[in-house]
Amino acid sequence: MITARKRLARTLVVTSTAAVLAVGGVTGARALAEPENAAPAPGGQTAGSVFANRTVDTPNLVAGAASGQQYSYWSQGADERMHLSTAVLMEPKGAAPAAGWPVVVWAHGSDGWSDSCAPSNRRSADDRATVSHLLSRGYAVIAPDYAAVGAPGSPQYSDVDATAHNIVDAVRAGADVGESVLSPKWAVVGNTQGAAAATSLARNATSWQTGRLDFRGATASSIPAGYDDVVAGLSPSSAAVPSAVVADVLYTLASQDQEALAPILSPRGAALVQKAQKLCTSALIKEVGDTPLAELVSKPLASDAKLASALRKSLAIPAHGFNRPILMSQRLVDPTVVVPSSLRYITESQLTSNKVKMSTYLTGSEADGERQEQSAVDAFIDGLF
Repeated sequence: MITARKRLARTLVVTSTAAVLAVGGVTGARALAEPENAAPAPGGQTAGSVFANRTVDTPNLVAGAASGQQYSYWSQGADERMHLSTAVLMEPKGAAPAAGWPVVVWAHGSDGWSDSCAPSNRRSADDRATVSHLLSRGYAVIAPDYAAVGAPGSPQYSDVDATAHNIVDAVRAGADVGESVLSPKWAVVGNTQGAAAATSLARNATSWQTGRLDFRGATASSIPAGYDDVVAGLSPSSAAVPSAVVADVLYTLASQDQEALAPILSPRGAALVQKAQKLCTSALIKEVGDTPLAELVSKPLASDAKLASALRKSLAIPAHGFNRPILMSQRLVDPTVVVPSSLRYITESQLTSNKVKMSTYLTGSEADGERQEQSAVDAFIDGLF
């Protein structure tokens, strides 16, 4: 039986694919299905409903994928408006289990604010490697872009709960796209920005999911703990942080009201915020160079109390109230986060919840730490199904 959402997807795929191919492939939700130029789903724009889908061409599949679907779907952002987002569903090779392929969502880290940086347009080598690894372990993989990437005035880009909602909606829509081959059981593997969303899902996914979906748990690696304090407390005396964190701060600032930011940013900060609206992560990190966080502003961000409060609220990561198992993992050598803050957060979280498993790796080698972490994540995810 084809659901209403499935019928909609099949109806729109012909027209949307023609438009997509005209611009050289899917480049994010807006290219796949522009809401202003196409009819909404029956009954309105419903979170988790499919707008359009198309088959991923064989040359564009990652290693280990037997087939793939790229689809756009509706998701409500922190601004309480519906946005189109894009995700890819890939199925592993071999015969599907009788109950369907268990689903793992790859919740990636920050790629950039522009829609040209969306993973559906330029999936990084690390993203492709992670998806391939999960496929090799017998999981169907959903890899979403995050809602409103590239849309002007999109504070939900860094909003933890909005990103988590977007992931749930990707799974709800993916259940329609892969209706006959997917198990209702699903889990999340999150890194950096995706790790923050994974912590929210470990507390909220069971109440947000619908129908037969059965959220089993999550892993969260390189959790950006204390990021809300870094951003809301941004000032000319801010402590030094890794350049990747400076880039994330710029993306967050780029998604805010620029009129409110103008009196706060330094000339250097204003120039980098403009670049953050266009550049993807690796290019922005190069532009940041050795610019310290403190040089982004000429006065404290807290001088705008409303802006600081909103950012602190949207960027806060939950530390308790989890109702599904979560592995919180942190390497000692990690250039993407402030390691002491992450270690302190996961230690406190483990003390307050029996759903939290803490995993650290006592090696000063980044490569060894990554190998040990991968092994811990694999074992934890396998144990959820």
